Amino acid sequence: MFNSLTKKPLQNSQGNERILPVKNPGPIVAGVIVAIIACSLLYSIVTNPRFEWDVVGIYLISNNVLAGIGWTLL
Repeated sequence: MFNSLTKKPLQNSQGNERILPVKNPGPIVAGVIVAIIACSLLYSIVTNPRFEWDVVGIYLISNNVLAGIGWTLL
């Protein structure tokens, strides 16, 4: 391996090249799987014709919900 500033091999205290451990791909794979599941769930909610977005809008702008949001943000 080379250092980008000196173009010399990275070495440990004994003069040998330092070997870096292989990175674990597990967290990246798990993150991709979770992102795919979240996107499919969001797509299912947004495109569902029986979700009744007008009712959701009525509830979101009700006085109690807006007061709760106000208290939470303060």
